Amino acid sequence: MNKLQKSAWVNLAFVTVCVIVAGIGFASLTSHNAKGMDYIFIGLVAGSITMLVVGLGLRKKGIEAKFDEREKMVNRKAFIGAACTLVIYLWIVCTVPFFLIGGKGVITVSFLPAIFFSGLFVAQITHSGIILVMCLWEEENG
Repeated sequence: MNKLQKSAWVNLAFVTVCVIVAGIGFASLTSHNAKGMDYIFIGLVAGSITMLVVGLGLRKKGIEAKFDEREKMVNRKAFIGAACTLVIYLWIVCTVPFFLIGGKGVITVSFLPAIFFSGLFVAQITHSGIILVMCLWEEENG
C-alpha cells in the first residue's frame, strides 16, 4: 500500500467520524431549538482543537510533499472527480425540493447543516474512492 492509499484511508475514516459527530451535534441542537452565537463559538473552538490535534498527530512532515508524479496525477484526477461529484450532488439536493414542494414551499433551516456536511462527506468519499480504485487498477495492470 503506497502513501496515497494510506492517506485516502485515513481521510476517509477521519471525515466519516467528523460527519457522524457533527450530525449528532446538529441533531441535538435542532431538537433543543438552539440558536445563537454561543453554539457557533463552541463548535469553532472544538473543531479547531480537533484539527490541530489530528494535524499534529497524523501529518508529521506533510504527506503530499513525498508523493511521486504518478501519485500526484492520481490525486489530481481524484480531486477533479470529487469536485464534479460535489457540484452534481448540490445541484440535485437543491433542485429536487423545488420540484417536489414548489417554488413557494418552505424548508426548515435545520436542513442547511445537513446539506453542508453531507456534501463534504460525498466529496471526500468520492475523492478517497477514486484514489483507491485508481491505485487498485494500477496494481492489477502493473
